[in-house]
Amino acid sequence: MDGMIITSQGNIPSKFAHSFNVTKMAQGFLNIEESVELVTFSSIRNWLYKMKINDIYKYYAISKDIKIKALPTIDKNFFVKTTGSERYNKKAAKYIKSKNPNFVFCRSYLTPYYCVKLGLPTIMETHTTLYDLPPLRKVFSVAKDENFLGLVTINDNLKNEYAKRGVPEEKIVILEDGVDLDLFNIDDNKEIWRKELNLPLDKKLVVYVGGLYKEKGIEQILLTAQKLQNKDIVFALVGGKKEQIDQWKKYCAEKNISNIIFTGFAFQVDVPKYLKAADVLLMPYDTKMNYKVMDINSTSPLKLFEFMGSKRPVVSTAIPVIKKVVNHNESAMLAEANNVDQLAEYVQELMQNPEKSRQLSNRAYELVKQYEWKARCQTIIDRFVKNG
Repeated sequence: MDGMIITSQGNIPSKFAHSFNVTKMAQGFLNIEESVELVTFSSIRNWLYKMKINDIYKYYAISKDIKIKALPTIDKNFFVKTTGSERYNKKAAKYIKSKNPNFVFCRSYLTPYYCVKLGLPTIMETHTTLYDLPPLRKVFSVAKDENFLGLVTINDNLKNEYAKRGVPEEKIVILEDGVDLDLFNIDDNKEIWRKELNLPLDKKLVVYVGGLYKEKGIEQILLTAQKLQNKDIVFALVGGKKEQIDQWKKYCAEKNISNIIFTGFAFQVDVPKYLKAADVLLMPYDTKMNYKVMDINSTSPLKLFEFMGSKRPVVSTAIPVIKKVVNHNESAMLAEANNVDQLAEYVQELMQNPEKSRQLSNRAYELVKQYEWKARCQTIIDRFVKNG
């Protein structure tokens, strides 16, 4: 096989950010390698979700030149899990061996272990803080093997913890997540997208796109909207499950917040349209919460990169993972943690100052170019494959 294989533990297709990371990395590698195949776990739940979305390539906005191989396991895991069991990981490694790729890129725990054992040139990526999981310990045990080419992660703290557990430091590279800027090569006229998406034409519009978990700062978005609901400003929240939307609608009713639109889930290909429809993009973080869906201190700002790629001004929270990408008053507006008054102040300031909004947006767009998926993939190949 004159190409590479990328593997996932599972959850493809799904609404999880991990699945978008894997598919976008596959797209990035396709710009460099002759062929790319994505190998993932197949379960009844994944299969049913695939039927629901109909077109997995449109769902993730990726090329149909990427072959997707879903491997089932003939056991109870097929019916009860959405991510791979040990049996799946062994099966995946054997399948990959039969394809003889130039190298394997694994977004899974056990598959890289079995690939290394089979003599396959293997690169792994992980962002987990669960450093002592038994599957990870297996991977760390083969990290010095010549077939374990390297490990990709997203910050120094993770790198240090992995190194403590046996991964040679020279085999670890730190790279932020990425963005597909090609998706944003669409008309920049917000009115076009508001008409298509049935969003108000006669109001200022603040947009958030993403999960509606409380940990994603949704309550702060709604409280910001409450402070601005007499200012002809509407907030559109794009994404979320039906039960989450119902929960937040109830919250809005209790708080008398009337300037909120919940659009529901959007396909990846439609996300740029919602972002382009906005006057301001908002993504706060609640630092008082015990985060369950992500680690606020080690997460990679995937959503921020998409917001920056849309050429719309961003208001966020001044937490370390955001401040290492953008600067306050230069490429974004960053409020103090948990300061809803300041979030509202910054939103209103940008609404009233189109020139400042334009300057922030342009600077952010220039910054985000360095985070494209294809550039990220090229860095990985240059570091671990071409010089390996």
